[in-house]
Parts: sequence; C-alpha cells; structure tokens
Amino acid sequence: MIRKVVAVSLISLVLAGCSAEAAVEPSATPTPTTTESSTPEPTPVDNGTFTMPTDCSGVLPADRAAALESEGIVLLAGPGGIYGLELITDPTPEMLAGGISCYYGYDSEDVNQLKIYSVVSVAPLTAANTDAIVGDLVGQGMNASTDEVGNATYSILGDSDTNVPAQYNLMTGEAWISVISILGGETFYRENVVIAGETLGNVYN
Repeated sequence: MIRKVVAVSLISLVLAGCSAEAAVEPSATPTPTTTESSTPEPTPVDNGTFTMPTDCSGVLPADRAAALESEGIVLLAGPGGIYGLELITDPTPEMLAGGISCYYGYDSEDVNQLKIYSVVSVAPLTAANTDAIVGDLVGQGMNASTDEVGNATYSILGDSDTNVPAQYNLMTGEAWISVISILGGETFYRENVVIAGETLGNVYN
C-alpha cells in the first residue's frame, strides 16, 4: 500500500507538467505558426475507417513502441500499462471524451524514480463533442493549423526552460489524437508530430 500511495503522489506531480492546463502558462517562446490565428475551416479528409483502440497496445504501431522500449521507455500507465489506471488520479480530457491516454516513460524499482516521457491519447470525436474540444484547445492558446492532408491540428512548441511541454493535437472527422511531451522545444515537438501521424495510421485502416 505504501508503494501505491507514493506512486500516485509521484505520477500526479509529474503529470501535472503534461496536462493541457499547464500549457497555458504564458511564454515568449515562438511556436511553429501559420500566419492565421483563427481556427482553420474543417476540410473533409478521407483517412479511412477509424477504430477506437480498446487499450494502449492499439495506439502506437509496433515499430514505434519497440523503438521506445529500446531506449528504456515503456508503457507505464493507461489500459495495458505496467500500472494500469491505478496511478492516474485525474482523467485526462481525452479520457473524459471516451478515449484512452497512454503514459510512456522510465520504470524503476524505486517509484520515486518513475519518469514520464510522453503521453499519447486517442479519443472519438462526434458532432456533439467536437466544438467544445476544439474551443478548449483554442482557449489554451494552441496554434491552429492543418497537416499535409488537411486534418486540423492544434499545437504548442513548448519550452523546456520554462517547463512548458510540447503538445500536438491532430483532429480528424472521427478522432482526436494528442501527444504531449514532458519537455518542450523543437526536438520534442517534431517527434510529437511524427508520433501523432503514426498513431493516425495505426487507428485508421
């Protein structure tokens, strides 16, 4: 029981830096922006057929999960993770929307040494929840743009020095994919973009 309580406290503190609310801290760090700040007009994009994953094994493609594991980064929390849902004290916005959030990081025998690397989430989008989700992202100061095929994106570059995590949200007609790094900056942001695209390819067929 002591291990569990300490772990909950640790994950709560670490993930506070990854939460969507934490990203609204003012920062002078430039973000990769388009010249327009308004919400992009939705463009019909045929991504294929979306299947909502039932657990985190269906979020990242196998080669990406293997590449992370080769660096010691494993699925710590979320459905199918080492600690399951027991360390997630507060549901993410994606979880509240009916999705799942997968916490990747470094495990340790000492729970005080658990370290989150990134959080990858997938949630279903419907006509009933899309406007509220998009409004919340825009309200957080996310930069609105589109990817190369026209899916809407909402992102922030972040800054490691000011503890603002890099965040990338990819919105299709049916799915919300988000990737949040524990650290910010160009390197982490670009990796988030790649991971979101890989996740998109994995949950669509």
